Parts: sequence; C-alpha cells; structure tokens
Amino acid sequence: MKTKKLVTSAMVTAIYIVLMYFVQPFGFGAIQFRVSEGLNHLAVFHKDYKWGVVLGVFLSNLMFSASLGIYDIVFGTLHTLISFLVAEQLFRFAKDTKQRLAIISIIFSVMIFIIALELFWVIQLPFWMTYLTTFLSELFIMGITAPLFYYLDKRLDFHKMMED
Repeated sequence: MKTKKLVTSAMVTAIYIVLMYFVQPFGFGAIQFRVSEGLNHLAVFHKDYKWGVVLGVFLSNLMFSASLGIYDIVFGTLHTLISFLVAEQLFRFAKDTKQRLAIISIIFSVMIFIIALELFWVIQLPFWMTYLTTFLSELFIMGITAPLFYYLDKRLDFHKMMED
C-alpha cells in the first residue's frame, strides 16, 4: 500500500512539474497562472495527494524560478503546505465534494498572501496590489479546475487511486 501511495505521489509531482514547464512565463510574479495549481483539488479526494503537490511546487520553483530562487522555493512550498493543512481542518465540517472543492479553492486563494509577502519583501512589489492580483489569479485557476476535477473523479475515483 505504501508503494502505491509513493508512486501516485510521484506521478502527481511529475504532472505538476510538466504543467509548470509549459506555463513558466506566466507562473511567477504578481500574476500567476499556474494551471498546475488545479492539482491542489486532489486533496479533496484523499489527503495524501498533498505530498505530491508540495513536492511538485518545491521542485518547480527550484527548476523554473531563476529570479526569486530560494525565496520562491521556501515561500511557495510553505504556502502550499499551510493551505493544505488549513483546508484539511475545514474539511471536517464539509463532507460534500463540491463544498470541499470550494473550501480548497478559497483557502489557497486567501493564503496566497504568503506569496504576496514574498514579492513585497524580495522585489518590493506593492503588497496589497500584489495580493489582489495573485489572489485573483489563484481563484481563477482553482475556479476553472474545480469542475474538471469533480467530473474526473466521477470517472477515475481519485480516492481509490490513492488507496490499496
């Protein structure tokens, strides 16, 4: 069972990195259209998916974020991990898949202030404007990918893919 979870997490990491490769020019800075962020929705179906996504964020920022380097690695990974942990706590109050998709979309978008702080501290972008643009970028991506994952789950059963 552990091997299956490890392989599934590795596949999620690889998919995150491949998706980031194609959107690199739009995946960093004050406006971030990271299609790969849609993979955050996998945690709605099983909490262990978060590890593949967190590693995907870490490695993507390591490989593709030349301008912000270590800052993107630390802040981006922290944003992802903290957002997952907060969402997991809120999932206890919502068993419905659609509610959980909404929760994770909102949490990741609200918590993007971590990235706005990074951009404020490291390259002196204005915090509130950067928070607004990164918030809207994240909300847009999470919003358009939520229905996709809802319907993909009906076909693929993401929970079962992570279980034995």
